[in-house]
Order: sequence, then structure tokens, then C-alpha cells
Amino acid sequence: MTLASCGSETDTDGPAHRLVGQCTVRQDVDQITARFPEFRELEYTSWCGITPKSESRVPGPTDVRLVGVLNSMDDAAVRKYVEDPALSFKPLAPRDVPSEIAKVLPEGAQWMASEQFDKLITGDLYSGTFYVDKKSAHVLFDCMNPIRRDGPAPTLTTG
Repeated sequence: MTLASCGSETDTDGPAHRLVGQCTVRQDVDQITARFPEFRELEYTSWCGITPKSESRVPGPTDVRLVGVLNSMDDAAVRKYVEDPALSFKPLAPRDVPSEIAKVLPEGAQWMASEQFDKLITGDLYSGTFYVDKKSAHVLFDCMNPIRRDGPAPTLTTG
């Protein structure tokens, strides 16, 4: 998968992280399904890859922040995650969502998040936060270098 970014810098996470360029929104369902198989077949996704710039180091050639929203064909399965008491979902508003992705989020969403759910999806192999809209069952994801837990890592390149 090739993830491209443009040339201007924008603050997102305070002094520790900066984005290089704006995100170019893509709708490639297969690229997201390959990274997050837990959501099964997807009805829709919008996402972008952004090359982060850290003040503490220069990002490597594979450092990519993947941010987007997905809608699973199986909304009931997504809602079961939110209803699972072991995952301890709590209301949490997403932060630092690129404006290009914010435009496609469900209106009036009631975002819920869970550290246990994040660990379930990431397998502690990469950092990521997954917000679930309690009303629509859409999932907003914000990850750094996401890879699939149960198979070969998809190639992430920038350019």
C-alpha cells in the first residue's frame, strides 16, 4: 500500500507530534480489512495515511499514522464489543482528527473507547485508539504503523 502526503506542516498532538501535509482521503476497503480483520466485511471506509514528524527523532520510512472511519457490514458484532462489560467502554471524544476525516464522521456520534478494546485490536503490536459510535456502530481508528496480528504485516510506504 502506498500512502502519500503533501508538503505543509500542521500541529495535531502538541509539541511531540506534527503532521506533514494534509491527509488524502481514500476509500480502499481491502487495505483496512487487511489491517483490522476483527471488523469483518466492511460496508464503507474513509481513511488517510499521514507521515508524522517527531521533534525527538526523524520518522523512519515506515512511520505512518493511519486515521479513518469504517462501517462494518455486521453492526451487531461491533455493538457487542461496546456492550461487553469486560472491555469497559467509556464515553470519550476523539482528539486531533484530521479535518478531512472529521467531515465524514457520523453526525451526533456518541463515541466510546476502551483501553482493553484497543489492546484486543492492536495485540500490543502497535499503538492505536479505536472509538466506537454507540448509535451507528461506526469505528474511528487512529493508529501508528498498524499491522495485522495474525499474518504477515502489510507493507506501508510513503511517497
